[in-house]
Amino acid sequence: MSMKRYTIFIRVDSGVDIGLGHAMRCLSLAQALKKMNFELCFISKKTKGDISRLFVNKGFTVYYIQNSYSKSKKNEIIKNDANQTAKIIIKHKAKLSWLLVDHYDLDFKWEKSLRKYVNKIIVIDDLARKHNSDLLLDQNYNENLKTRYNKLVSRKCIKLLGPKYALLRNEFSDLRKIVKPRKNFKNILISFGGSDPTNETGKVLSAIKILKTKKQFLKEIDVVISNSDKNKDKIEQLCNSIPNAKFYQNVYKIGKLMCKADLAVGAGGSSTWERFCLGLPTIVSIVADHQQETTEALAKKECLINVGLAKNLSVKKYVEIFENLDIKKLQTISKNSLKVVDGNGSVRVAKKIRLLQST
Repeated sequence: MSMKRYTIFIRVDSGVDIGLGHAMRCLSLAQALKKMNFELCFISKKTKGDISRLFVNKGFTVYYIQNSYSKSKKNEIIKNDANQTAKIIIKHKAKLSWLLVDHYDLDFKWEKSLRKYVNKIIVIDDLARKHNSDLLLDQNYNENLKTRYNKLVSRKCIKLLGPKYALLRNEFSDLRKIVKPRKNFKNILISFGGSDPTNETGKVLSAIKILKTKKQFLKEIDVVISNSDKNKDKIEQLCNSIPNAKFYQNVYKIGKLMCKADLAVGAGGSSTWERFCLGLPTIVSIVADHQQETTEALAKKECLINVGLAKNLSVKKYVEIFENLDIKKLQTISKNSLKVVDGNGSVRVAKKIRLLQST
């Protein structure tokens, strides 16, 4: 007897600053769920850079909703988004459907208003907010992880908490098998994702340019930015002025560059788990408020180097950071981070979601 086929609608954030991280983790989960015979449909907005092309290129159906006016009040924006999402679900005519949401601007009210249109609601979040969900995933590390959502979701809600459930593409679990211990720390990867509003990439490159005057330092520098980075032309010029610096835009398979690197400099977002999976020690600059708690907690466990808020960092500060690097500490960070993420989180989460069919 064949199992009934469920449709999962994925409402994902497509904003320039954080949308790529949401898109990549949802894409990773969608690919794992597809292998389990789920039908996946993405619901997104068309934005600058059009992140939704990632889903289309991988063969998924994408439905688009219209932008709400930016001057509208938050409640009106949420209501408008919920109404458009409901119309898409109804029009699709799936016999059995679930809704998965990964969006910082959509909350408990949005979920509650859509409850009558679907059989189950799944939420991906890392902000410790109230939710109306049947399953909640928070892949971040937090010192109060086990109790963080106790009063924010119902007792019946299944909670998947911690980096064990980090949603990574197969690329990372495959590369993990060939990762070698870091020893020399001569190759560096610079990638801050998103739009890099405080131009950390430019600051780090300027610091490296200063340090290049010293004979012993970096052998190779790989720089990855997104198309939405307003400083991309200046960054490319900086790269051209530094020997052995390579400039990349919108690299989908960044895992190969991570695997080759001995050290990374980047933000504290979802890329953290990709770097952990490959044991890549990282200097982390906090570029958004929601990254601070997790970054600080992981630094205490010696899994990364936290250098604080990006807006407070200068070129001079980055020079000092590089000059004071401790190779033994970097080796310890590499070993510790490998233990946190194994690259199989997407499969674990997909299996848990499949169990919802029997509840």
